[in-house]
Amino acid sequence: MISDEQVDFIAEEIRKANVKNEALRDDLIDHMCCLVEIDMDRGVPFEEAYQRAYHQTSPNGYGEIQQETVFLLNYNKIMNMKRLTYISGFAFTLSLTAGVFLKLLHFPGAPALLAIGMCGILFVFLPMLIVLRYKQLAVQVLSERLKWIFGVLSFVLFMVASWMKLTHLMGAGVILGLSFFVFGFGFLPFLFFRMYKASIEKP
Repeated sequence: MISDEQVDFIAEEIRKANVKNEALRDDLIDHMCCLVEIDMDRGVPFEEAYQRAYHQTSPNGYGEIQQETVFLLNYNKIMNMKRLTYISGFAFTLSLTAGVFLKLLHFPGAPALLAIGMCGILFVFLPMLIVLRYKQLAVQVLSERLKWIFGVLSFVLFMVASWMKLTHLMGAGVILGLSFFVFGFGFLPFLFFRMYKASIEKP
């Protein structure tokens, strides 16, 4: 029979995992206690029974269960958000590409297409993409979050510099140089560090 102290230990471990949904937290505690009690009735020590129940229920941590639960409860909203994000990304990138093409050929309409494409990518597509990735990034290691932060920052600076260059505004070269600096010394080190860590974890 599982003791009150052991129930409290399980509850505290789940609270430490920052499971914010109270109903889910209570269900997890009940589920873990049942699994642990079944093994303890077979003579398995509490510590081993808890580890078995943990790996059976949430091998990647309790936070993963919370993410999956939120995803299932908000599936339609999340899918609509994803569709809108990538459709807008395609549309604004196409506008930007067409603007560059028309600009190179000195055709009319290039400035408008460039402005629509760049503003759409910077102020519509990127914010929506960041919102989609935020919850995943929040539970990831610092190096993964920094990789995304520096990557997005360098891309934004590059887009702004490109727009300034195409419209012959002053300061474009400085911002372009800054974008390459952030990309080279901010994004790339964390990118290859994460690739290195992944190669060690999964040889």
